[in-house]
Order: sequence, then C-alpha cells, then structure tokens
Amino acid sequence: MKLESKLPRSVVVGIGIVIATISNAQALPPGVTCHIEYAPMRDGTLLATEVYMPATAGRYPVVMQRTPYNRVAGLPGTNCDDSQLGGVYPIAWLAEHGYVAISQDVRGRYRSGGVFSPIQQEQNDGYDAVEWAAAQPWSTGKVGLFGLSYFGLTQWQAAITTPPHLAAIAPNVTSTDYHDHWTYRNGVFDLWFAQSWLLTDFAPDEYHRQLGAQGVPAAIANQVVDAWYADGAKKIYSEWIWTLPPASLTAFSQPPLAPYYYEWLNHPNYDRYWARVDVERHFRNVTVPALIMGGWYDIFSIGSIRSFQGMRQKGGSSAARSGTKLIMQGGGVHGGDGAINWGPNNPSAWSSTPFVQQQHLRFYDRYLKGIDNGIDAGPAVSIFVQVPPDAGTQGDGYMLQSNEFPLPGTQKVRFHLSSNGRANTRYGGGVLDAARLSRGPADNFVYNPADPVISSGGGNCCSTSALAPFGGGAQDQSTIELRDDVLVYTSAPLEHDMAVIGQATVRFWAKTSARDTDFTAKLVDVHPDGFAHNVLDRVVRTRFREGSKQPPSLIEPNKPYKYFIDLGHTATVFKAGHRVRLDISSSNFPNLARNLNTGGDFGDESYIAVAKQTVMHSPGRWSFLELDVVPGVTAKKD
Repeated sequence: MKLESKLPRSVVVGIGIVIATISNAQALPPGVTCHIEYAPMRDGTLLATEVYMPATAGRYPVVMQRTPYNRVAGLPGTNCDDSQLGGVYPIAWLAEHGYVAISQDVRGRYRSGGVFSPIQQEQNDGYDAVEWAAAQPWSTGKVGLFGLSYFGLTQWQAAITTPPHLAAIAPNVTSTDYHDHWTYRNGVFDLWFAQSWLLTDFAPDEYHRQLGAQGVPAAIANQVVDAWYADGAKKIYSEWIWTLPPASLTAFSQPPLAPYYYEWLNHPNYDRYWARVDVERHFRNVTVPALIMGGWYDIFSIGSIRSFQGMRQKGGSSAARSGTKLIMQGGGVHGGDGAINWGPNNPSAWSSTPFVQQQHLRFYDRYLKGIDNGIDAGPAVSIFVQVPPDAGTQGDGYMLQSNEFPLPGTQKVRFHLSSNGRANTRYGGGVLDAARLSRGPADNFVYNPADPVISSGGGNCCSTSALAPFGGGAQDQSTIELRDDVLVYTSAPLEHDMAVIGQATVRFWAKTSARDTDFTAKLVDVHPDGFAHNVLDRVVRTRFREGSKQPPSLIEPNKPYKYFIDLGHTATVFKAGHRVRLDISSSNFPNLARNLNTGGDFGDESYIAVAKQTVMHSPGRWSFLELDVVPGVTAKKD
C-alpha cells in the first residue's frame, strides 16, 4: 500500500501541506517547534519531512538532512520527536541557532512514499527537496545540507545536480565513488558491509511496509520482523557470508526485501550503473563549498580525502574550491576506533557532539547567513595525527592544520621488500628496508578460498559485537600473522619518529597459478611490546590490475605481473623503537568477498580453486612500500 493512499486527497494533490503540528517540551529544545509536511517530488511521490523551527515567526535559512534511517520501524507515522532520531541524527539543535532544520525520510523509507532504490534515486529527489524547501514561506531561500554516511551520499547526489538554491553542503564520513569506495573496494565486493547494512538498516523497514500493505496488524508485524532479524543476526556470520554463489543468498529475495543487493552483484564492473552516480566525474557541477569530515579508520576514509581533493581542484566555482574544508578525526566512525584509544584530543565526527555542532554552525553561519566569521581565512585542513603507545592500548594524538593535503614538504619514502625466500608468518625472513633495494628469492604461499584470512579491524561497517567478532579500527594483527598464507615483511626498529601523513601505496611483482585472484596488503605498526596494529589495508583483484574503472581482463597463469595497491591515507606517527610492517596475502574475509580463483563471474561462482601465489622482489622486479612522510613532525606537537 502506497503512502499516498493513506492520506486525505487534499494532502495528496496539495503542495507541502502540513499534516501535523506537535510541540513537545520534553522532546524538543526550548523555543523550538516541529511540524510534519509531505514534500512532493517531480513524479508526485510525497516524502515525510519533519520541520523544526524557531518559535518566533519569520523566515530562516534551511539546513536539511535526507535520511533512510529516520525512525525505528513501527513507530507512529506522525511522530515529530527529535529524541527518537537517536544519538547520531538529531537536527533540532540547529533551530536553536536561527535555522529551520529539516529531517526528511528518503523515498521508500518509513513514512515516505515510493520504492527505495538506494544511491540511484537521490539525484532527482535531492534537487526537488532543496528547491521545495527554498520555496516555503518559512525559508529565506538559502538551503544547506547536513549529515553523515548515507546522509552525506544524499548531499553529494543533490549537489551534482546544481540546485539553484543550494548554498552549502557538509558531507560527513561518506564517499563519492559508490563502486570503488562503497559497494566494491578496488573491484572486490564489500561483502560484510553489504549484508550487515541491509540486515540492520533496510530490510526490517521494508518487511514492515510489505506486511502493512497486506493488512497485517502492527503488533504481529513487529513480531514477524523481529524474528526475521534475530534469525539473520545468527546466520549472517555462520551462513550468509559463506553462501556460494553469492547471488543465491535468499535472505533479501524471499520475500523481496532488498532487490538492489542483487543489482550490485550484477554490476561488478564500473559501468553506466555506477558512472551515473559517480560524483568524482561531476565535481565541476558542485558550485557550493563543502565541509568534509572523516575518520582515518572509517570505511569511507578514502572517499573523504578524494572528495576534498576533487573539490579543491575541480569544484564548479571559486567559492566551492576555496571554501571547501577537511577535518579528519583519529580512529573511525562506522567501525569504531578499535583496540587503541586515541586520547582526549581526538575530535568526534558523530553529528551530535559539541565539536561537530560548533564546526557546522560556523560553516552555515558563513554561507547561509552571510556572517563574516573568519572561517574563509582559516586553514583548509585540520587533521588529527594519531600517536600509538609503546605499550598497552592508550594512545594519544593532536590536531595539525594546513591549507593543503598532502602537507607541504611531504616526501616519498620507500621500504623495499626482501627475504630469504620464506617470508611466511611474522617469524619468517621477510624484511622491509629503506636503505637497500629488493633482494632474495621469491616468497610463496597457498591461497585456499575455503580457508580465508579472517578480517581483523580496519574500515568496516555495519558491525556490532553481536554480529561481527572481527571488530573495526586498530586491532592487534599478531595472531593473523602466524598464518602460513600471510607474508610478513618487517623493518628494523626506527631510530627516529616517522610521521606518515598522506598516502601509502604498494607496488610489487607477483604471479599466480590462477586466471584471476586477489592480493591484499596491510600496513602495520609494530609496537615495542609486540602489539601490531593495522594502519591501512586494501586489495587488488588481478583482473582489475589496470584499475577498477577499466575493463577487466584475466591474467595468464604463472606469468609475472606488476601490481599497484593504493592503501589510502592516514596521519600517524611510527615512533622511534616501533617497526614498519607490511602483510601480503590473498583474502580479508568477510570484509571482502573471496576470490574463488576461477576467473568466472563473481556473483554466479560456486566452484573453488586453490591458487599458488608468488611475490617477487629481485633486480628488475622491485617490490616496495611507499609512504608519504612529513619531516620534522614527531609524536609530540611542537
């Protein structure tokens, strides 16, 4: 049953007619009122829109978030209680500072009409929502966008359509390339993200909507959906992620709760499906400044950096280029900080924290109210430099500011791979050497997709302790580094602090017995007490050795090829006495779907082949880790 059929005809044909007005002193900040309107999209679909306003009548600039997470499934349809948005999503606080704050359910979610098609639907709807808000009698006509994660996605998708009344955006911990930095990672399906995201956030509401359309009472629908979710929470780690072929998973197809899961599997290559929503192709269309926030261990860390760089270089106006700012926190947001606490100086990117609110208010005051508050003259880049401990898990860090990223004076430092031909495990002979070129016989390991290397830390989503025993953020890799199918290359203890602030890449020569396989790389900081925490990790699928946006091509078995892995960006100090380590393997499961080594179509594969992998490091076939290092930056802020 469509939402429209539940509403009075006067509302369906009207433009932004108010449905309910609720003033709840206990739920809303003092002096703030809320009412619900249904904003019409160009095709007539109505989107539920909570409007939080200052109690004093007048026109105000608008800050809008567009969200698929606005409500817990089963709550009353005309609820306007900001406290029920949860600790991450409240927006009513902006109304205390002279804004109309809007929280809108995106198409097909909770109280809004239509059918949900994540990512693909947000361009037209985003444009229409901005222009609708600008035309309302309580609006000055200037609209800003707000929010993290998928809320950030809705901002970028709206921005590349260039709505005339859009004045600023603030995408937080999100991405701009939804093939390479969202659904896939360098061509490898982000399995855990896809399955856990849909299980926890999307499928339950869709199930509620379908049961409601069938006339099932809400109380019974809640029981059915709760039982489905509980079953999925048990099976996702024990069954779902292991399902072969991946497209045969029925959890989202019977009933049809998330058909887009199978769409993603049907588009493993970068094609028109992804190109249409790829913001990196359309930065020139974004003509407003962006306040970009991210976390070094967040699943969308690469997206945060690339969007900042893209806007500064290719933004569609001088204001967009010069006004775009970057703030990076230590640890992560989606996957958490992990085992290391980065100390009291680490800012938080969660939307409800005072730090985030302060940053956003200055930004919106400048670009929505025209207040000359000095933000234009401030540094473009504010990043948290992570300082790990020598022993234990209590880390530290500090903020560093600049007008550029990478920072001025950044140097490329190479650590070359060498070994005695047996780099397997952390007790093997693998060496990283900044002074000498690669040498020694090649290293070999066997990759069996039936026994993959289990994920541990890094940028992941959407895990909880109940669903994901492998955790996120910085985790100790020592146990994983005991596996014979993990090659481990370690430097001597550093004599001086080395600040890695910027990009980390790996270039290496390898061959495999398979027609297609994966190679993973993980940058690790080894503490004096033996704790070895992951800093960055990434993967290359051999069919995408020319880049995940290029057409795939299978390799010739047992032929050496040169591979490149962009590990992403970080800001961390490898302290004196610590060692730099690089782990190379062929799986990071279930963060990344397994390559079955057959060369077949990913979504339809079920046959598993075992591959013999060889990593070379010899004259003419140099293999090395390359780091962006900033001289003079140490573990202690000057």
